[in-house]
Amino acid sequence: MDKYSDYSAIDFLNDDSFVSWIMKTDINAVKYWDEFIKNNPSKQEEIDGALEIFSHFRVKHEKIPVEELFSMWHNITNHSARKTRITALKMLKYAAIFVVVFLTGALSFYIFQEFNTREFTIAENAQIDSEEAQIILSNGQSVPLYQKETEIKYNPTGEKIVVNNDTITQKRTGGDADMNRVIMPFGKHSQITLSDGTKVWLNAGSQLLFPSTFTRKTREVLLIGEAFFEVIHNKEKPFIVRTEYVDVEVLGTSFDVSAYTDDKYFETVLVEGKVGIEEKKERFLSGREKIILQPNQRIVINKVDGDRKVSEVDVSVYTSWKNGMLKFESQNLDIILRKLERYYNKKIIIKDALLGGYKISGKLDLKNSIEEVLDVIQLTVPVDWGKQKEGDYFIIKTEMPM
Repeated sequence: MDKYSDYSAIDFLNDDSFVSWIMKTDINAVKYWDEFIKNNPSKQEEIDGALEIFSHFRVKHEKIPVEELFSMWHNITNHSARKTRITALKMLKYAAIFVVVFLTGALSFYIFQEFNTREFTIAENAQIDSEEAQIILSNGQSVPLYQKETEIKYNPTGEKIVVNNDTITQKRTGGDADMNRVIMPFGKHSQITLSDGTKVWLNAGSQLLFPSTFTRKTREVLLIGEAFFEVIHNKEKPFIVRTEYVDVEVLGTSFDVSAYTDDKYFETVLVEGKVGIEEKKERFLSGREKIILQPNQRIVINKVDGDRKVSEVDVSVYTSWKNGMLKFESQNLDIILRKLERYYNKKIIIKDALLGGYKISGKLDLKNSIEEVLDVIQLTVPVDWGKQKEGDYFIIKTEMPM
């Protein structure tokens, strides 16, 4: 009983044995939980709550913004501390979404099989719809960030935020509803110091969703796009970066995560420490396999077929962007141009698709203009560039000078 004494409804739904009892897939689990319920009437309310949530999985779900999802998810996962039953229908109608996207255990994969495909994805609900960089505070207030490079610092209580040389004050409720969101559209980037001292370099075309202060047993943030993290060590509070496709868990380390929704691949590069990578699989009872990375290792996961590769790399190639440089070794031209598009917020069209396969090694100074950067590329491979009337750039083939 001790193991389950503080369990909430969601905690029970996260227990594989409990789920097997609901689904009647394990005779030993059925016997155990029938006996447990009989001998522990004090947990009947939480168990009934779990069954009620489960019964709503087949209702039609509506799509919700990612920040609302996080807020409700935190409210539900802290249910046991409030000692109240989950009965609000507006919470229940989202219950399946919480489990599909965030929770571990057999139930998640049962739902994936039942519905075949996810009814909620970060890609659908969190597209960057603003050309302006901004912080969205927990009360919904939007703070515009006008500069191309912005430094954001939260104080330890999360109440004061220093943006470059300006100070913003936000009232905190003291709960997990104090979620903040930093949006960096293409062409802009920022350095964020979170309330625990962790530093995050947020790349162009990216978003970070996080609590103004970390009050839970884990420090969790949601990333869309790319960011470099220097995590403050705290063995009592692991740091977890959640993305659409995988979760990255660390105790204290520095690493880069690239999780753009429109990219075919998810990538993580570890500079120092150790991280665990967990894929969000959709197979029935497949579990969540954890892959451990060592320093100077990179993992690439194909989001379409699940193929993955871990390799030893020069990590500076994948982290130099945070210092205003783009370093590459035998990289395809089309991949380099895609990075430049995001960084400068400019469209670059390759007129001949075969040109995208050119391999380039070198380094580009992103402090220069896009024209200067394209001039450097032009000296490396047999291409020329031009600018169209609407402002887009194009790449065409040319002969290298003798």
